[in-house]
This record gives sequence, C-alpha cells and structure tokens, in this order.
Amino acid sequence: MNGSNLPDVLKPLEQGIQNSLKPYVAIEAKPAAQLSVWQSKFGGLPYFPKDQTYPVDSDGQPVVLLAQFNFAELPALKNFPDKGILQFYIAADDDLYGADFDQPLKQDGFRVVYFEEVIRDESQLLTDFSFLPQVQDRLTPITGQYSVQAALKQAPVSLSDFSFSRVMLREPYSGDENDQFYEIYDEQFDSAGHKLGGYPCFTQDDPREYDQDIQDYILLFQMDSDHSSDVDIMWGDVGVANFFIRLEDLKNRDFSNVLYNWDCG
Repeated sequence: MNGSNLPDVLKPLEQGIQNSLKPYVAIEAKPAAQLSVWQSKFGGLPYFPKDQTYPVDSDGQPVVLLAQFNFAELPALKNFPDKGILQFYIAADDDLYGADFDQPLKQDGFRVVYFEEVIRDESQLLTDFSFLPQVQDRLTPITGQYSVQAALKQAPVSLSDFSFSRVMLREPYSGDENDQFYEIYDEQFDSAGHKLGGYPCFTQDDPREYDQDIQDYILLFQMDSDHSSDVDIMWGDVGVANFFIRLEDLKNRDFSNVLYNWDCG
C-alpha cells in the first residue's frame, strides 16, 4: 500500500496501516439452485460421511448448515487448511441463532466441524436429510442456498477491532479532525462483508476487548448481513456474525474451541 495514495488525514498512520496488513479471503454469495455436497456454500445441505455422528444442539435437535468451505476450491490463505472441508452449523430454532453470549466457546447451539480428508464416494455420504427441520420451520439468518465466490485480498486493522489504537500507536485526533479521521478510515478500509481471516467488523463492540482470556483469538470466519434482490442473509437488525479461533488451534486444525459471537444495531 503506497502512502502517497492515502488521504492526508491518514498519512500519519501509514506505518501502522502497513504493519497491520493481513490477507483474507473475501467471499461473495450468489444464488445457486444446484450445488453438490462437496462444494463451498452458504446454507443448503452439508457434506457428511455416513459413519460420523451428525451434530445436534443441547436439546438433541440436529443443527443446520450455516456455511461450508472446501479449501481445495479457495485461494490459499496462510495458516488456514489447504485441503478438507470446514463447516459451521447453528441451531435451527433459536432466537439467538445458537449463540451463548455468556459462554461463547460452548458449542451447544453451534458446531464447527472439519473433515481433513474428503470422501468422493457418494455412497459413503449422507444423502437423505429428511431428519432436518424444513426450511420454512427454521429460525435462522439464512434460509436459501448460495454458492461462494472467493478472492484473496488484504486490509489493515479495522476500526472496530479492539487492537486498533494499540496497532496504530497514535495520539487521538481532536474535534472535527477526529470525526473526519474515523469517517475516512472506515471508507478506505471497510471491514464489512463475508470473509475468512482478516479483521472483523461489529455493529456494537468487540467481545475480545473485555476478556483477556480471548484477546489472542483471531478471525476465522465472518458472515455479514446481505440483503439484496437475490440474496437474503439477515442477522437480527442488519447485524454480523464472527467466529474466532486461537492461531495455534488453527494451525493444528483444532476447531473445538472456536468463539461464536454476533451482534446487531
């Protein structure tokens, strides 16, 4: 990122911007009538081997697929798997979409599942999903099925990330200049949207700011509200969902301690 391209109000932060750059996979959802169980997707039916136990919530009800990523289809992202399928499930009938804000690591209303080896023999996979609740009976942010278009990008720390001021190492601006700074930074480095990795956005506060035990968690996956003529994903009142993980757990492909949070305005 060339500092000469920065607006004047951001130039004092050029070093912090450069130092905080992170790659991420930007994701765009597209309606798709037909998707195989192996494909990356939002919603729809999951890839799931018959010899595995399908995940359920704390009430014993089957959870439904929120998102699935087949890493063989995606751009390579440092520390993320380069193969296998990673899945995010949430409870099908819950006002909080499977989240427990008091215990955000407790996978009772959500599940994160990773299959390192992908079976290509369909006879070994679940094909009858009649045990899942019907779409019209679900209380989830997403009811349709969408394909995933992915592109590798990079961006500096987001305004709403709790580490922003620490990374930038700056004295706060004052008065109108302060308002101008936040407005321009947000325009230049918008952290909204669907993504793997990178920096999160929030409509309220970063939950890591208030708990030292989770301040080493990084963004694993973000699903934003996405409401247009052909996409319908809505987290409460135009909110956003984030899944976080410790870097060492990500490197070790251990998804048992993922933190799940969502908020809305």
